[in-house]
Amino acid sequence: MNIKYPFPREEYKVLVRCFTYNQSKYIEDALNGFAMQQTTFPFVCLVMDDASTDGEQQVIKAWMERECDMNKAETVDSPTSVITIVPHKTNISCTFAYYFLNQNLYREEEKKMKHVYPWQERCQYEALCEGDDYWIDPLKLQKQVDFMDANPKCVLCHTGFKIFEDSKNEFIDCSEIIRRNTKLYDNNKQIMGDILDETRYRVQTVTTLIRLSIYPKVRDILCPYEGKFLMGDTQMWLALLSLGDICFMPEITSVYRVNIGSACNSSLMKYRVRFDLSCAEMRVCMADLFDLDEKLKKRLQNQYQKKLNLYFPYEPNYKVFIPIKFNNVLELTRYHFLRLPVVRSVLRDYYIRKSM
Repeated sequence: MNIKYPFPREEYKVLVRCFTYNQSKYIEDALNGFAMQQTTFPFVCLVMDDASTDGEQQVIKAWMERECDMNKAETVDSPTSVITIVPHKTNISCTFAYYFLNQNLYREEEKKMKHVYPWQERCQYEALCEGDDYWIDPLKLQKQVDFMDANPKCVLCHTGFKIFEDSKNEFIDCSEIIRRNTKLYDNNKQIMGDILDETRYRVQTVTTLIRLSIYPKVRDILCPYEGKFLMGDTQMWLALLSLGDICFMPEITSVYRVNIGSACNSSLMKYRVRFDLSCAEMRVCMADLFDLDEKLKKRLQNQYQKKLNLYFPYEPNYKVFIPIKFNNVLELTRYHFLRLPVVRSVLRDYYIRKSM
């Protein structure tokens, strides 16, 4: 299929990338956070709705009609989406590119990214923000760009943040996370280990600014793992760190929202199991890829084994995994899980017995 991907007519300093799905209750907070950014450079906000079913596209369109200069809007129809490119009414530095997908591409990330690549080619940096998170500092982009421009070895800059727990309607104290992130590190390997450990160093996606010129090398490093894990942020931080420096600014610029509808906080057992196991196996694989400390590798392997034991306890008579509330073990995880010899053996016994 020959799809027309709009190519920007001008260059921007920053591409703000926002992928969103069924976040109609929150998306206006994200859009307002983009529009309020005060910068000395032009930036473009690519907002891609993945065929939401909760009316989110209508919410975005209403906000766009209200806040953007529709007299200057350009609309492009493609087989996969309707695209509207339009400047903000009052913020002359800010342009929006809205992508309303007509089919959900959650499992086909590359198709979504093909819409993004032309914009990445015309920008120097990329900032990430999910549709349920938002920015609260109008100088977030300006501060990070100034820092990155002055520090060419820095490939990723991230900041302090707040966590808002939606179910309790309250903010969680993040002072300890910020304190840990500001401590000095001896080398990048140490930071890699701490990122994988998660209790020691936290890079929150909503706070990040990434140097786009380094992306091709990142993709080369992670190519063997493409599509193998449910989430892609942690391995991206590690790949970036292998190519340069990750720098932390303690200023609080953003809010990470914890809500039970998101992929990593789902209340549904099916998705919780898939997410937990995928994250655990990813950490084991990344520790091997970047040749990290053997003690760390062993700790991550033990954590992974504990999750396997939790979700797939042994049935004493047959010594096979009995999946909780599932008929298909293979649905839960797709990569490292099936590489472990003991797991392959157990799965073989399980399916042989099931077919008898």
